[in-house]
Amino acid sequence: MLIGFLTLGLAYAQPSDPKEILETAIEKKQFNNSIQILTMSLFAKNGSKTVRSMEIHLRKDDEVLRSYTRFTSPPEIANTQLLFVDHPQQEDPQILYLPALKRIQRISGSKKKGSFMGSDFQYSDLELSLSGNETHALLSEDKKNWTIQSQDPQNKQYKYWITTISKEDYIPYKVQYYAKNGNLLKTLSIEETMNVDNRIIPKTTVMTNHKKGSKTQIQIQEIKVNLSEEALPLERFTVQQMEK
Repeated sequence: MLIGFLTLGLAYAQPSDPKEILETAIEKKQFNNSIQILTMSLFAKNGSKTVRSMEIHLRKDDEVLRSYTRFTSPPEIANTQLLFVDHPQQEDPQILYLPALKRIQRISGSKKKGSFMGSDFQYSDLELSLSGNETHALLSEDKKNWTIQSQDPQNKQYKYWITTISKEDYIPYKVQYYAKNGNLLKTLSIEETMNVDNRIIPKTTVMTNHKKGSKTQIQIQEIKVNLSEEALPLERFTVQQMEK
């Protein structure tokens, strides 16, 4: 539930149920059709830095959200692709294409706890909707934020996670992920926002891995929104297109 946290900064009636708050945040975060150019910076514990570039195409048809990611640099990972077709209230596999091996790999079940391209994001962190198996509890509320604890008995990565959501713009400025042993494992932070088409969206997102001492920063460099269906044809979101 990371890339594409796009929230609408307009006035509307605020829900009080924690599940409704999360669903509203997800609903407000997404442009139906968009293309984003991003940089992914990996910071190791020893201080070394690796920078990657990628593009993400998003298309929404009714309740189905399609996501296509392609790395464009550095050369050793260029054209590595990730495809995800997200149906609400069900678990969908992610499809990874490795150009060096010319091989398709399905990411599902326990594989989703694996690192996404060596970053501090797991494949499960990239999913775009609630699975339907979660329970949610409102831990606290003040004038600015809601703090919600979520738990999914079928989640193989986290015991629970705590999300702090702004009442002003519905951006989840902080998400804390707890390991199965109860220790704080990772923290997702929104460090910078931007206004796109009257929406306040995250520009710079950082995932910190407290166990490894590393962090990964994802930053939007360019974004095009409200694109036509012709600009994002369904063929782009297929395994056949990935293999071309």
